[in-house]
Amino acid sequence: MNRLPFVLNKKKIEKYFSHTNSIVVMVSIAAMLVFSCQSRVATDLPPGLLENNNVPALEATNFEVSFTDSGIVRYHLSTPKLLDFSNDKKPRRDFPEGFRLVKYNEAGAILSELTGNHGKNFIDENKWIATGNVVMVNNAGDTLKTEELIFLEKEDLIFSDQFVSIKKGDQYITGSGGFKSDTQMSKWEFVKTKGHIYVTNE
Repeated sequence: MNRLPFVLNKKKIEKYFSHTNSIVVMVSIAAMLVFSCQSRVATDLPPGLLENNNVPALEATNFEVSFTDSGIVRYHLSTPKLLDFSNDKKPRRDFPEGFRLVKYNEAGAILSELTGNHGKNFIDENKWIATGNVVMVNNAGDTLKTEELIFLEKEDLIFSDQFVSIKKGDQYITGSGGFKSDTQMSKWEFVKTKGHIYVTNE
């Protein structure tokens, strides 16, 4: 084997699984391939490279997957490139070429959509970090834009210390830091904010 990691070139990969079993099947395949050519790894790669977790356990292109909870689809992820570091001390998935994460309610309707030029998903922490031209849109059409946004799944919380702008109808609100909200942006707040709000006279 002359190349690590194993690259999946299928245009679409879809599999339903729970958060706790994320990418288990694919990582198992990658692990078998790594073990099968272990003698070549030692000579082909610099000493200590694998121990430092600089090589992903799995690399996939044009990747799509749905995350389920009790048989209900909660999230759908799509990305041009996935790097899976599930063998790292702090297991994570990297999306170096951008990603799109869609959240659904129990009826299958879209609640929100998050995109960014780069992303990371820290598996054990249920934590996502989106950077570079980050956009989040809820089902009402309210649009958030920033350069970095952190999403905590269990808390249903998004927050940022970067400049954030929100378009809500004909209102524009901006903040220079300290933003936090639920993922539907129904309850949000700024520490530092300014903007224009139009009030209709009764």
